[in-house]
Amino acid sequence: MLTTLTVTRVQYKNILSKIIGRILGNKMNVEVRQAGDIRIKCIEYIDRKDKINWRKLDRVIGAQRNRLLCDKTIVLPKELGYKRFESNEYKVRLCTNLAISLLSALSKDNLCVGLIDDNATYSTLPKYLLTYTDNLVVVTKRGDVYSQVEKELLQDMGAPIRLSKSTNSLGNCDIIIAPEHNDEKLPSKDGCLVLKTKKQKESSNELILYDYFIRLPKKFSDICPKSLEDTYFASALYSIGYRYELGSFVPSLCKANNGMHTFSSLKNLMNKEAYKT
Repeated sequence: MLTTLTVTRVQYKNILSKIIGRILGNKMNVEVRQAGDIRIKCIEYIDRKDKINWRKLDRVIGAQRNRLLCDKTIVLPKELGYKRFESNEYKVRLCTNLAISLLSALSKDNLCVGLIDDNATYSTLPKYLLTYTDNLVVVTKRGDVYSQVEKELLQDMGAPIRLSKSTNSLGNCDIIIAPEHNDEKLPSKDGCLVLKTKKQKESSNELILYDYFIRLPKKFSDICPKSLEDTYFASALYSIGYRYELGSFVPSLCKANNGMHTFSSLKNLMNKEAYKT
């Protein structure tokens, strides 16, 4: 069972209401919500004293304390073993889903695509990318794995992969997929679309996407506390709730180094950039 925590801090209008609030003390509401075989324990802690009684909460949260679903603003007591649930797994999935969907929707054929996959974590991804381009560059440290992938795809699809150990080989790419790449600036051309999962500190001429958002299906939005953002809740459902159907979603909104983008705005932008070359 997943456990969520919402802390509602009471705002007092005057001294009298504050005194009454302090007398009443803090309150805790616990509710179990269910969607199919997914059960969510939703805890709302009403804080009237500007102080959370974590010992009292701990009796209700129990073993879920090390993967608690809550807002980032809540300061958890690490000394009691508390840790906010965080996982990059679902964001990576949204990142790669967006890349495939964009390629399938762009009007210019055979765009040059780059994939940075140092540890061969995404070695199944090229099969989907090669459906829409035969100009794919993979930068990896695991040439042993990708050499076999290259042979299989050439045999099955007749599509070659260009393997490289250096990001310098990505200079002509129109799209670069780099789910786990660090802040290092890539040697990409102007107008290149880079899909990452972390914000890049150094400014550049590329369009860099680094955060992705979905809208929850109604059955899951009905059980999601209002204090939690849809994609964060979906991430927990996917990673520890095993709701793998969420893995097929394409982001409806993306955050980039120059603001927010929809799927349609990205498609239109990439089509314009493609026809410049």
